[in-house]
Amino acid sequence: MLRGHCTKKIENNIMKKYIIILISFLFIGCSYDKIYENRESDKQEAQKITDRFYSLIKQNNKEEAFKLFNQETTSKEKFYMIYDKVENENGAIKDYKLSAWQTFIVKGTNSKADYLLTYDVTRNISNTKEFFLMQKENDTIKIIKSRIDFDIIQKK
Repeated sequence: MLRGHCTKKIENNIMKKYIIILISFLFIGCSYDKIYENRESDKQEAQKITDRFYSLIKQNNKEEAFKLFNQETTSKEKFYMIYDKVENENGAIKDYKLSAWQTFIVKGTNSKADYLLTYDVTRNISNTKEFFLMQKENDTIKIIKSRIDFDIIQKK
């Protein structure tokens, strides 16, 4: 009888150890992230980048404008070619207005920050719609991709 009681006690101790190990793995595997979507402050932070971009493009300072892009995802030659072509075919930028935006910020163990801003751009010849996908890298927001939509058949 004493032997059965000791065996049961040992089994309970082993079970407690397994439970403690299992619970500790669960806590180690969990990530403690806080998610923010479409906060006004995040939009304003991203707008500083696009405002700077448009200011530099209006000044014809493509060299400095290119520095706002992620150098790993954007070719300098392609950047110059696209913006020269858009300016030649659609005219210089007269004005731009934010028409849509989305932000997705994750703070914590798996931190990341993504921004998508869309602009209606008034140009001398024909208007464009321009999209900027940005990410925060080392506390600096960089443009990852941009897209420019315009009418192929321009209204006269």
